[in-house]
Amino acid sequence: MVRDMVDDHLMRSVQLWAAVASLAEYQQATTVMAFVGCKGEPDTDPLFARLAGDGKQLLLPRVQEGEIVVADGASPRSISGFGITEPTGPALPLHVVQLVIVPGLAFTPEGFRLGYGGGFYDRFLARLARECPGVPNVAVCFTEQLVDALPVEPHDVTVQRVVSA
Repeated sequence: MVRDMVDDHLMRSVQLWAAVASLAEYQQATTVMAFVGCKGEPDTDPLFARLAGDGKQLLLPRVQEGEIVVADGASPRSISGFGITEPTGPALPLHVVQLVIVPGLAFTPEGFRLGYGGGFYDRFLARLARECPGVPNVAVCFTEQLVDALPVEPHDVTVQRVVSA
């Protein structure tokens, strides 16, 4: 996988989160739903520290009954059946989310995203748009993950913005 070959992973992760923090969507949000980085994804520890320093609440996804639910990022975490670190606290209502930071394997500049094949984020983003219209989302990746085109399925949801470093 290309992102596993990023030599300066931590430095570029820090640069990535600085670019996200410069966005108006980030600056206006008091709650930010992110993810716990794994499998070569950007290192999210610098993001979590930035969120705390900026006085923002970290929200994290958890897969529950086949769907992503939102939980407080400060709640205890455990490893899911998918091998992903997830919060164990109670599910929160969708309306608490003010910005979503989306992971993935590859992205196009137009916002098409290749995920891990379960459609979890596509369903979540579609549900969020229906139930809480106007909540912004941004995908994050290393520049090596940007591609010209990806296969697109009818259920795929594009992200509003792609930030890379």
